[in-house]
This record gives sequence, structure tokens and C-alpha cells, in this order.
Amino acid sequence: MELTDNTKGFEVEFSITSLDGNIDYNRQPQRTAVNRIYIYQNGTGSVTIDKTSLHLEKYQVLLMAKGQIFLFSEDSSLAGYEISFTDAFWEKAPESASNCKSVLFNLNADNQGLAAEKYDLEELFSVAAMLNREYQTENYINKTDALAAYLKIIMIKTANINFSLQDRYNNSDRKIYTHFLELVSQNYQKTREVSAYAGFLNITNKQLSNICNKQGGISPKKLIAGMIINEAKRMLYFSASPVKEIASVLNFSSTEQFSHFFKKQTSLSPQAYRNLGQF
Repeated sequence: MELTDNTKGFEVEFSITSLDGNIDYNRQPQRTAVNRIYIYQNGTGSVTIDKTSLHLEKYQVLLMAKGQIFLFSEDSSLAGYEISFTDAFWEKAPESASNCKSVLFNLNADNQGLAAEKYDLEELFSVAAMLNREYQTENYINKTDALAAYLKIIMIKTANINFSLQDRYNNSDRKIYTHFLELVSQNYQKTREVSAYAGFLNITNKQLSNICNKQGGISPKKLIAGMIINEAKRMLYFSASPVKEIASVLNFSSTEQFSHFFKKQTSLSPQAYRNLGQF
């Protein structure tokens, strides 16, 4: 099965859409080519993101990082806003907000769906409404800057909601952990070595292991492996690329090395997984 990137309404690097109930339903999973934020007061149904299923309820913020696979259930309904933006557009946002994106969009299921307090969501809604009005205006010379500024505010407020739900973010270990997640999401196709990431963070392997186990309940080695396996599964299911090519893209020295790694993590060979025909 070939996967088509879902880029509806994306003629530029940014868009915001008002949702008033039912959303477009696609019977097949889709890989998002952009980062997405859904801010909604009312929601029903469910969405599956990289095999993690989330119920859509009232007062939620839903996050999807570029490259993730998603499928809304047929009965899904959202009342709120959908904001989509590319990494290139985010670079236009002021640098002071960069850490918020790394905290929220790191391919980690822990903060995929955020249950916001009513007053927090109403604040987000007011900013999203202003952003939507700005988006609808005629183009002018600094419009991109204005949109990026509004997006920065939304990202900061969303990160604050995330912080309030997970107090562990407030200490130095949590900052290191979220930085590690960001580094892995950006570099897992280049290196699988825990020592490389520890070096990036200027800490020892043991310190990184202790932080990951304390903050996420998982070793850094398993976390890296999980991101590699998720991407391997996407490529096996949603593309016709030979296993040898997938192994090369994921920086394995041989098909045999990749197959051994994949089977160790999933109990299936890459070809057996592909033959199952389900993500």
C-alpha cells in the first residue's frame, strides 16, 4: 500500500482551519507531511497515531509531529481549530520559543494528547481565533511574521499546559530528557549509539540511562530502538521499498543486520511484518 502525504490546504507552509464538527474521514492511515495542532472544545470518536489510540473528548489539544501516521475513526467529530505548519515555517518564529517545539513535537506518545483545563483551552481558543482572522486577511509585507508570532504564543501556552500536567518538566533532569528525545527524533537514522547522544548532552552514558529510566521509565537504548522500529514499520507497510533499501536509509550496514535488529525488537522478520499487511 502506498501512502500519500496528507497536505490538504497546504499551498504554503502554514494554515489554520476552523472545525465545526465532522472532519474529513479517510479509510486508510495517512502520514502527515507537516506538524499539526488540534485545539478543540468538543470532540468525539478517536484517533490512532503511530498505533497509539486516543479518545477525543472536551477541552483537548492534540499534537502530531511531521512524519507520524494517523487515522481518525469514522465517527470522529471536532469543534475547534486545526493548525498545520512545516519545520521551515517554525524557523520564522522567534528563537525563544524553540524549546517549546522540542518538548511537544518529539514523536513521544506521552504528550500526544493533552487534556486541558477549560480556562486554559479558552485562552488558547482566543489566540487561535485571532490567528485565524489574521490568516484570512489579505496578504501584506509582514504577514508571515505576524502568523509566526501568533503560532509562538500558541506553542508556549500549549507547552505550559503540558508542563502543568507533568511537573517533572520543571527540573534539570527533565530538560535533559526532553533534549534527548529531540536529538533522537532528529538523528535516529544516523546513529543508534547511546554514547553519541550522551556526548551531545555532555553527560556520561550512566547519567543518561539514569535520567531516562527516572523520567520515562525506559532505557535510552530501548527508546532509540523504538523510534527506529516505528519508522521501519511505516516504511515496510506504506512503501514498496526493498528491505535492503530500508536498511540503508536507517543506517544499517547490511540487510542481515537490519533484519536481526528488527526481529529482536518485534519477534518478526521485516518481510514477515510486511506480509501481515497491517500497521
